[in-house]
Amino acid sequence: MDRNGTGIGGPARAGGRSSRSTGAARGRAALPWVLVAARAVATVVLGFALAAGAPSDRLVLTLVIVAFVSDYFDGVVARALGVVTRALRQADSAVDTIFYLVLAGATWSLHRDVLGRHAWALATCLGTLGVWYLVDLVRWRAVAGFHAWSAKLFAATLGVWALMLYGFGVDGPWMVVACAAGTISHLEGIATSLVLRQHATDVPTVLHALRRRARPAPWSTPANG
Repeated sequence: MDRNGTGIGGPARAGGRSSRSTGAARGRAALPWVLVAARAVATVVLGFALAAGAPSDRLVLTLVIVAFVSDYFDGVVARALGVVTRALRQADSAVDTIFYLVLAGATWSLHRDVLGRHAWALATCLGTLGVWYLVDLVRWRAVAGFHAWSAKLFAATLGVWALMLYGFGVDGPWMVVACAAGTISHLEGIATSLVLRQHATDVPTVLHALRRRARPAPWSTPANG
């Protein structure tokens, strides 16, 4: 190789650096998916335990912690690495919903009395979720995945409820609080889906959706006059 690095060794090393850089980029892009997969695995484990009739408070609490930690960090990591995509957002939302439904099944198995006491709140929360999914399927042919602030509040209240019930055996008002936060989040999601002209992955509130709607469409042209 000559001193300028343009001989045989130069391009080879450049190619090696390029390959390593590409591999590192792929690794970074995969990390949020690994966290989503961890939550999916927690969902499967809880589902198998439920099907086998062997869920326990300790197992549920452990899987809830895994789910909530991974749910928090997948978004943080994706934003930090600049690898947020529509597919990642939709997968995140879909896995979240399935986990919550399986968690509801586990609660029905272990604490049926709790669900019975708050059936109206739970039915309202699940009903609005069903309507939101229907609206999304009609509007976007997919789960929206807006990741609104109200959804984060819902997740936080749901985590508090799960911790109190499965960690300390306390019912209290926590389920009603979580269902109320969920209902508000779902109603805002419905409104956001109806307001937006085009699908978007990060819409913090319905007010942000209204601002997006007020912007001129990218294909519009200014009027002559």
